Amino acid sequence: MKTLRVALLAVFTYLGFLAGTELDALGWLSSPINLVYLTLVGFLIGLLFTPRLEQVLARAALRLEEGWRRLPPELPLAVTVASVLALLAAVLLTSLLSSVPGFSWYHSLGIALVLIVVFAFVAVRNMHLFRADARGFKPRNLGGKALDSSVLIDGRIAEMAELGWLDGPLWVPRFILRELQLLADQEDPVRRGKGRRGLETLERLRAHVPIEVIDDEGDQQLTDDKLLDLCRDRGMALVTNDAAMVQLARIYDVKALSVQALSIALRTQYRPGDRVELEIVKPGREAGQGVGYLEDGTMVVVDHAVKYTGRKVRAVITQTIQTQVGRLVFARLQTEPGAAGEAKREA
Repeated sequence: MKTLRVALLAVFTYLGFLAGTELDALGWLSSPINLVYLTLVGFLIGLLFTPRLEQVLARAALRLEEGWRRLPPELPLAVTVASVLALLAAVLLTSLLSSVPGFSWYHSLGIALVLIVVFAFVAVRNMHLFRADARGFKPRNLGGKALDSSVLIDGRIAEMAELGWLDGPLWVPRFILRELQLLADQEDPVRRGKGRRGLETLERLRAHVPIEVIDDEGDQQLTDDKLLDLCRDRGMALVTNDAAMVQLARIYDVKALSVQALSIALRTQYRPGDRVELEIVKPGREAGQGVGYLEDGTMVVVDHAVKYTGRKVRAVITQTIQTQVGRLVFARLQTEPGAAGEAKREA
């Protein structure tokens, strides 16, 4: 952007100098110093208008880039091939017609423009001939693992790499990096924090595991579809924290690795009759129930424990249920008759 600003200032300065030169040629400048003044006027006008012009040109360039990305890949190829053939035909016709009296360069230019338009129109109408055959073209199998934005924002994957539980190569699609960058630039502090945490996770990963950025954008508009298509076509496993993405990966026949599912599987397995000690932090859904959490984050619902909110209690596990979000444990106070009986039987 600094180069563009300097170029615009140079243009305005030159225009001021050019205006002074023309006025001097007409005899309207009584002194050569006026030429310097007009040049400075051009420079000052450039200082005034350059920031606004810079913003307009930057937005126009961004829209042009987005429009170019939305074009089918076979369209630029078709137009380029048609233009090359049209120019070669124009060279041949110019050589044949150069001996005709009155034929000049602008006739040749007109012929070239007409041929380019005609050839490009025909090529665009038959654009499907330039499309790569999906059945005959198979992308190179890269292997490794592709990282989703959710697992980078979570951050636990960096700790897995530091402990040596994660091997490479790891692949990060460029559109995932763009998603994190957009989040990091948001005004909302929560969204901005997620984006920055994802970028920081990438920096931590690079110190322990090989990471490469892949530029394959795909043809889909949705990020999830592009990521799943990329993993399927390149033979990569998907590392994510999104339960919906895991289900979609099964449909796409893509191997999915969930850090959240791994953390749940590594939690301590509690069975009926096990004794635990925990703090009751809030009431449960049913009357008299109290809710507490174990050290690994497992939620425990204790019957008749609501009166002990804010205090630690001893409880005996009565039932465990596996849910989509984790394992739910039910218990009752160890001082209750049923719990005491279970404890004696266990002894």
